[in-house]
Amino acid sequence: MSVQPREALLFPEEEFLQRCRAFQAMMLSENIDLLILDQPETMFYLVGYAMSEGFYQCCLLPADGQPVMVLRSVDKGTCEEYSWLSRIIDFRDWDDPVEAALDQIKSLDLNPRRVGIDKNSYSLTVQRYLAWQKALPEAEFHDVAGFISEQRAIKSPGEINYLRKASNIADNALKAILERIKPGHSARDCAAISASSIISLGGDAGVVGPITKSIDDTKMHALIDDSPLRSGDTLHVELIPQFFGYSARLMRPVCIGKPTSAMLDLASQITQIQDAQFAAMKPGIPANEIDAIVRESMVSNGLRERYVNVSGYSLGYYQLFTSRSSDFSYVFRPTDTWLLKSGMVFHMCTVAKGLAFSETLLVTDTGTERLTLSDRTILATYSGLTA
Repeated sequence: MSVQPREALLFPEEEFLQRCRAFQAMMLSENIDLLILDQPETMFYLVGYAMSEGFYQCCLLPADGQPVMVLRSVDKGTCEEYSWLSRIIDFRDWDDPVEAALDQIKSLDLNPRRVGIDKNSYSLTVQRYLAWQKALPEAEFHDVAGFISEQRAIKSPGEINYLRKASNIADNALKAILERIKPGHSARDCAAISASSIISLGGDAGVVGPITKSIDDTKMHALIDDSPLRSGDTLHVELIPQFFGYSARLMRPVCIGKPTSAMLDLASQITQIQDAQFAAMKPGIPANEIDAIVRESMVSNGLRERYVNVSGYSLGYYQLFTSRSSDFSYVFRPTDTWLLKSGMVFHMCTVAKGLAFSETLLVTDTGTERLTLSDRTILATYSGLTA
């Protein structure tokens, strides 16, 4: 499998080759002749390039040899710049993307009898799945969604480095909010500070995350508003900066002015419970055991009447402008029995009585490492304290 040198690659070429070899080893064990991969996050994982869908695109991976990208002509140059591939097939905007991919399959003499697809891909609509069945009528389609999730769950040192940088951006963007927000500003003003800070700190241009004046268990993603903030108000701030697509996440309550002792005591109860959860996270521990620490303690301590949401989920690469704003490949719920592994990264999150706390957390060989490092308490605005 030869490699085209690229200056813009986000990872060493050998890392991409290792990923492809792992996929092809799975194909050999499952007797799969061809993989058709169309979710942007998966394509990025294998080739270093992806684009949100305006038109259908896909990556073809034969059982031997390098992947082939099939995409719009207007995106070919960018793919050439950021991927390591030598085979990039482009089509005009009035061409049928599946037909363009089928022409490439025929040109490679693949004649696949068993085709791997990702049935969990948000890009594989019913219409597209039927189009592929029509294009390859003799082929049997085999779902590889579980394998893809397993491969992407363990982050390489390079991926962890990007997540560490995104976490640092989150911490520093939060500092900017504390320094600049003041009474009379609105949640929208806070979001504007967040967006400009994230970009100026080196993050990707994109969404900021939920920022709202009041939350409860049913309004974690409330819409932004323009009502003026008063001294004593509390903002719910969730920052989700990305660095080359890799997203860190951080939630903190931000008080406009000085928080009361009762608010600080409540925050301490919440974070102590969550800290116990973090301390229990080690390779080999089932997810539902970790989840139960927060879920059961919150209810038994009277902080929640019921706890019906997740207490954590996967973090990694996110393609902008898609239908997936969070990665629930691995989730912490009472029903999840998968085992933690070193190299996994999660957004561990909890909320009670209007106060939400979360961290970007890396599972290590011996426990966990917090990648977001902001103080774990209600944060007071600097301007509010000095006003």
